[in-house]
Amino acid sequence: MTLSEWYEDVQVQLTADGLNPVFVQPDAKSTLPLVFVNVHVDADMSSKTGTLSSVGQQIDIYDSIDTPPAEWEDFVRKVKWSLSKVTRWQSLTASNSIDTSMSESKPLHRCMLLITLEGDY
Repeated sequence: MTLSEWYEDVQVQLTADGLNPVFVQPDAKSTLPLVFVNVHVDADMSSKTGTLSSVGQQIDIYDSIDTPPAEWEDFVRKVKWSLSKVTRWQSLTASNSIDTSMSESKPLHRCMLLITLEGDY
């Protein structure tokens, strides 16, 4: 599987699970909640095959600051569950914060997922 194919699978799965995946930086007009498939780091390239064997992927999850904490946590869990249907990961970390980068007047809930994918990408 190539990394591009993995992205396609992520988009299909997240959409099938009722989530809103985007692959470009969201802005203040973006529909919430959304899942932003952010930057990746090619962590290891096989010298024999020339394919990636490890990729670090950042995925940011955004929702309104007005979303109750229990609903926000359920949404984050739903995203993790949906991603687990696409591939197994070696590690997954989640960091929650309040984000003002899209609009200072209206902060957002943000969860940054860092996933290390192992396999043939």
